[in-house]
Amino acid sequence: MIVKIISLLLLYISCSAQEKAIDYYPNGKVRSKGFMQNSLKEGKWEYYYPGGHPQAVENFRSGVLHGEVIYYFSDGGIQGKENWKEGSLEDSAEYFYPDGTPERVGMYERSQYAGEWKYFHKNGQTEKVVHYRDGLPHGEVRVYNDRGILLQEGSYDKGKENGLWKFYSDEGTLTYSGEYRLGDRTGEWYEFDKKGRKKVWKY
Repeated sequence: MIVKIISLLLLYISCSAQEKAIDYYPNGKVRSKGFMQNSLKEGKWEYYYPGGHPQAVENFRSGVLHGEVIYYFSDGGIQGKENWKEGSLEDSAEYFYPDGTPERVGMYERSQYAGEWKYFHKNGQTEKVVHYRDGLPHGEVRVYNDRGILLQEGSYDKGKENGLWKFYSDEGTLTYSGEYRLGDRTGEWYEFDKKGRKKVWKY
């Protein structure tokens, strides 16, 4: 019983230490609101555009972002969703065009791009698929036009083009191919005509 009373007392003290904070625009509209604890942001904070529409919802722990963050366009549509852990971007994230169509989706590690990220055209077609390591493109990459036709394919090594790359026309016909070595063209590159015949390209 005594333990329960002490726990409730500690909870009361913790809650009572939180102070509600509200900031206003010159027009009187709320700019932001949330709670402060020990002079640091704590828990859920809401931000607004001057017209009153939501701008962002953030979650804090001891003054640093921790938890889900949602950003909004000025018309109220969701612009992006992120996950934060102790002030660092972590785990999944997704961003949107103003009409709600996905713009890009992927993962973060220590606030850097990690693993596979997918980018989209405004019509919903995949624009490119890029793999990342330590925030830099690393591994296979493919780029498409807004009709889903492959335009480029190759690979990166720590942010630099490396290995065989192929480039295609807007109709999907192979036009050029060649090798990169850590960002620089190397060896013979080839140009292809509409019938697929190749010749050395003097790049």
